[in-house]
Amino acid sequence: MADNIDTVGPELALARWSTALRYEDLPTDVVAGMKTLVRTIIGTAVAGATADGCQAVVDQVKEWGGAPEATIWSHGGKVPVHAAVLANSTMARALDICDFATPGQHIGASIVAVALGMAERAGGLSGRELIAALAAGSEIAIRLGNIARLDGFDPTGACAIFAPAVAAGRILGLTEKQMGNALALTFNKAGSSFQSNVDASLAVRVIQGFVSQDSVVCAQLAQRNITGPGKWLTGVWGYYHLFCKGQHNDELIASDLGEKWYARQFGYKTRPQCGATISSTDAILGLLATNPLNPDDIDRIDINMAAEGPCTLVGSGFEIGDNPQVNGQFNVRYCVASAIVRKSTRLHHFTNESVSDPEVGDLARRIHTHLVPALMNGRLELAAKVEIAILLKDGHILTCGSDGPSGIGANPKTEEQHVADFHEQTAYGGKPLSAATADRILSMTDNLEHMEDVSDFIPLMSGRRE
Repeated sequence: MADNIDTVGPELALARWSTALRYEDLPTDVVAGMKTLVRTIIGTAVAGATADGCQAVVDQVKEWGGAPEATIWSHGGKVPVHAAVLANSTMARALDICDFATPGQHIGASIVAVALGMAERAGGLSGRELIAALAAGSEIAIRLGNIARLDGFDPTGACAIFAPAVAAGRILGLTEKQMGNALALTFNKAGSSFQSNVDASLAVRVIQGFVSQDSVVCAQLAQRNITGPGKWLTGVWGYYHLFCKGQHNDELIASDLGEKWYARQFGYKTRPQCGATISSTDAILGLLATNPLNPDDIDRIDINMAAEGPCTLVGSGFEIGDNPQVNGQFNVRYCVASAIVRKSTRLHHFTNESVSDPEVGDLARRIHTHLVPALMNGRLELAAKVEIAILLKDGHILTCGSDGPSGIGANPKTEEQHVADFHEQTAYGGKPLSAATADRILSMTDNLEHMEDVSDFIPLMSGRRE
């Protein structure tokens, strides 16, 4: 039972609940969701292990050296936890095929990497303890995301960062007071900007690593009784002021903790691209199922997008810069053009070579995006709504649309899709797993609550092939 927030305040309520939560308190579907999260992130990390920038991050953390506490996944070698999670989370986010939650935050690539890294450091952490840590951290981050009103801040940096801090704090055995300081210190590290995405920089994936690294540091400092601002959420210059445009909502943040589960709101990418591009891609592929299109027959395509944030994030003209893969991941014109040319969207459609395909680029330059706020009809849940018109050279016009991306809400990713994607991801990239190893990991995640030591995952993810 959660505290009365009018009596203790939301900051204390969050710290108290997140330290006291037990596995036995979790609903069955929340447990299942945390198991799906672990499986997903293991798959995405394997697939992204050799994506652009990842080797450089691995090389850097190895050069830093330090206590051999946690393993660098796929590449091998042990470094301090805060360094290992910088590399592991960067790999897990690199191909943008992970989880997502309101308002576009990516929690799993950090909280799973941090929890497994801290578990390896501690030794003997059970699957049930891992699940409870993941659930506590995810719940707080998603509640923060639901109240956030971000104006260019990356929600992964502004919201998701609290999830791994809580997970790390639980594994460290922080007291209620120390957990409060861990959250408060984490508040001082929250931030990051979507400019990294707009400019198609490798910082997009490295920010995920920063989130993980900073959360570990904050939890470890809190264990040593370093204090943070007690009013980190409600204070005059606290979270509400900085990330919610001054709107307070203590009820959403801290009421019904343990009774109403926002962690049920996790979505999972159905395509390896920014979530803000998926609605348009879904709509186009749905149209192609009944109306085969030849790119040469298309005069122009107009994509009307409901919200300013997604339109600004992914709606600019398509150009290839220093990081073609990121150019493609975060550009709706490329994603739609690629779907039309290739009739699907898979991991190999977002390699540097695929993104640079002149046929796709030619079609992308005939695609135009427009901000049309009326599409939302005042409903925030329609922020990802799109309407698309395709003008053919013979004068005919085809239309399609979507109220939001697949993989979340009323259109969740199926278990069959999850398993198929896991197999694709663990066989992809420069450091794939054998089919036998992938199957063993699947079995372990399916039975996660029965594992005695979750660090048993680590050898399977760090270079050993079976």
